Amino acid sequence: MEDPGVHPWAEWQRRGVTRSALRQGLRNGRFTQVNHGWYAVGGAEPDAVEAVRRGGALSCLPALARHNVWIPPHHQKLHVRGGHRAHAARPGRFCRQFSRPEPVLAAIDDPLTALRHALRCLDPEGITVVCDSLLNTSLRAMSGEPIAEILTPTEVESAFQGAPGYIRRALDLCDARAASGTETMVRLRLRSKRVKVDLQVEIPEVGHVDLLAGDRLIIEADSLTYHLGPAEFRTDRHRDQQAARQGLLHMRLTYEDVVYDWQRTEEIILSAIRSGHHRGPRRRKVV
Repeated sequence: MEDPGVHPWAEWQRRGVTRSALRQGLRNGRFTQVNHGWYAVGGAEPDAVEAVRRGGALSCLPALARHNVWIPPHHQKLHVRGGHRAHAARPGRFCRQFSRPEPVLAAIDDPLTALRHALRCLDPEGITVVCDSLLNTSLRAMSGEPIAEILTPTEVESAFQGAPGYIRRALDLCDARAASGTETMVRLRLRSKRVKVDLQVEIPEVGHVDLLAGDRLIIEADSLTYHLGPAEFRTDRHRDQQAARQGLLHMRLTYEDVVYDWQRTEEIILSAIRSGHHRGPRRRKVV
C-alpha cells in the first residue's frame, strides 16, 4: 500500500521529522494540521485525510481495497472507524466491529482491523467474497507466487471472534481457490439454487476454468470491467476452440452480468441447466 501522506506526530518523528521542521513545514505549506496531533503533506490521499479530519481512520471496504483485497461494489465512499472517544461523542458516524473500539494509530487501517469492521457493513455474500480474496492471496503466496500475503487463514478466522452465528457461517462457505469476487458470487448463487458447480477446474488443452457446472458447462466471469488486449483476446478464443473440440460449452459473463444484471444472467444459466446442457451426452435427459 502506498503511503497515504497523513500520520500522527509520533509517526512523523519516527520518520525523522523534527519539531522545528514540522513548525517550518506548517508555515511554508509543506505540512497541514488535519486534526489534533495529525499532520498531512501536500498530495496526501484525500479519503485518508478526510477520515482523520472526522476523527478516525479509513477502514472497512475502502481500506481493504487499498490492501489489494477484492471488494464488492458499495455506495458509501468513506468508511471511517473512530476510537473509543470518537464513538462515545458521535456513535452513529463510524463503522463498528463486534467488540469495543480500538485506538486509531494510522490513517488507514491494517487489513485485519478493516476486515473486522467490514463484517458489520457487508451482507453474508459480501463477507464470503472478501474472505475468499484474502484466502486466495494467502494460498498463492504459500504456493510460491511472488505476491505478499495479506492475512493468514488463522488471522482471517480470528476476525470473526464475537460475531453472531449468521456472520460466522459466511466463513464456512469460503473457498481459497476462488480467483475473483465475481467467481465467488456466481458460485454461491448457483449453489443456493442446488446447482452443482466446481471451481478452478483444470481441463486438458483448455487450462483452468473458473467454474464447471455438471461435467460440461464452463462458466467464467470477468473480475472487473475491462477490455481485452489482442493477445488476451486471441488466447481466450483458442481456449474456446479447444473447449468446443471436446464437446464443452463455454459461457462467459461480464462483470456487469454478475454485479448489475444477475436476474437475467441467472435465468440464462438455469435455463441451460434445466435443458441438460451441463451434462455429458450419456447423462443428458431427452426433451
